Amino acid sequence: MAITTLVRGMGFRAGLLLVLALACVPAFAEDWVYRVRPGDTLWDLGGAYLKPGVDWHRLQQHNRIADPYRLAPGTRLRIPLTWLRQQPARARVVALIGKATTVTSAGTSQAVNEGMELGAGSRLLTAAGASLSLQFADGSRLRLREGSELVLDRLTRYGRTGMVDTRLRLQRGHVHNEVRHLRGPGSRFIVDTPTASSAVRGTRFRIHSGDQGTQAEVLDGRVAVTVGRHATLLKPGFGTHAQTGGGDSLQPIALLPAPDLSSIAAHQDSVRPQFAWPAVAGAAGYRVLISPHPDFAALVADLASGTPSVTAPVLEPGQYHLRVSAIDGGGLEGRDADAAFAIEGRPVPPYAITPSAGGLVRQNRPALRWTQAPEAHRYRYEVADNPEFRAPVARGDEVRGEAITVAEPLPPGAYYWRVGSIDAQGKKGPFGDAIEFTVRPLDPIDDIDLDKDGARAGGISFHWRAGQPGQRYRFQMSRSPSFDKLRVDEVVEQPEITVSKLAGGTWYLRAQAIDTDGETGEFAPAQKVKLPCRLCRIGAGAGAVLLLLSL
Repeated sequence: MAITTLVRGMGFRAGLLLVLALACVPAFAEDWVYRVRPGDTLWDLGGAYLKPGVDWHRLQQHNRIADPYRLAPGTRLRIPLTWLRQQPARARVVALIGKATTVTSAGTSQAVNEGMELGAGSRLLTAAGASLSLQFADGSRLRLREGSELVLDRLTRYGRTGMVDTRLRLQRGHVHNEVRHLRGPGSRFIVDTPTASSAVRGTRFRIHSGDQGTQAEVLDGRVAVTVGRHATLLKPGFGTHAQTGGGDSLQPIALLPAPDLSSIAAHQDSVRPQFAWPAVAGAAGYRVLISPHPDFAALVADLASGTPSVTAPVLEPGQYHLRVSAIDGGGLEGRDADAAFAIEGRPVPPYAITPSAGGLVRQNRPALRWTQAPEAHRYRYEVADNPEFRAPVARGDEVRGEAITVAEPLPPGAYYWRVGSIDAQGKKGPFGDAIEFTVRPLDPIDDIDLDKDGARAGGISFHWRAGQPGQRYRFQMSRSPSFDKLRVDEVVEQPEITVSKLAGGTWYLRAQAIDTDGETGEFAPAQKVKLPCRLCRIGAGAGAVLLLLSL
């Protein structure tokens, strides 16, 4: 299966007829038209534009010119494309972030550098997290995203005509193309994939190639697409699928609208900023690009998110540009929305120490600690129950020193904290990374009480306040306040226990919580219990149980 995608300034029917003609005819004769200027002669024009072996007399015959030395200015001179002088062109790497490799047609491999020029036959491979932009002889550009493989099959220019023939092969991955309006019949910009061929003339569009086939998304211009003899015209804001192994309908599918990024702050106060925007109806996910270049020539982040929010990787201080598009259920990426933002870098934030990422805090008033940061005169911190730090539950701007204990107790649950520096002039630097931690107290059990039903058959029951879900408890009883000899030492699943066959007299008891990871809490001071002797003989239900508890 092959797709031909052609963009021209033409009507729907004309576009489809042209695409069908291209699909059915391997080659056809076309003329490039030159407008004669004062002083031109066929002899001079032949030397400037005709390739070796094509005599200027053939140009005279082709245009039926009686006097080759007297050409009227403004005359339209037709020159067949096959007669024009051709020469190799080069593609230049104008932007690069990350690692990319090029392999020549001879098999030689080398690292790609910004400014490098590549010839026909070169193969480009971008590593994970890498991206680059190529500029071609006519000024058209292509951005190659991470994990992609692109072959430069043909890079040709037609002498001084300004026409270029650029033919590329995307084996896998993603490209974003910005093709200048191509003038003249010899100009071509073609991107082939294993299942598709896209020939364009001045447009902005994306091509994705993978195991499931090829996707095309048109942002500007009109693209005529064919599979076999099936054809359709993609207007701006439409895309289509070309699936591997079948599917010839090529129905135009409207792209989702651009997200609303108006709420994105122009200045971000974190080196790992978090962005959120209103959901787009019908979106199954979102594509998020971040670049230091306003034209997104190379990317520092290429992210996919299932929700209308994303957390960026750590970014260096500077100016950045954010681009977000919604992805529909079929995988087509919609129209782009762009926003600019800046990350202020100084004073730099300190490194967080505790709580560490994923750490458990056993106290409901966590102690926060961090390293000393250069230029920091004091620090600010925030604690929140969400990674966007909406409505922080604790915060402070006047912390002197590298530690603070949260003033108000936090309910058990998941939290995030971050810290930033403030210099001597009061300038606030960005927050550092958000650190997630969990508050899961192991509170001392300091109130062991008699069960509300009193003594039970065969023993006496005690209960205490429950801890966190999943926690167990260790209960101990002894005649000695030092608990050197234990009468009861038992782990129970619930905050209660029934003890049988207790002799009268004084007992000491205590309990501790055991968390799901085996961590144990502290024992509270022991409680003293005095049991009357008649309890041993009468047992449960024989009257009131006299139980004296004291700390």
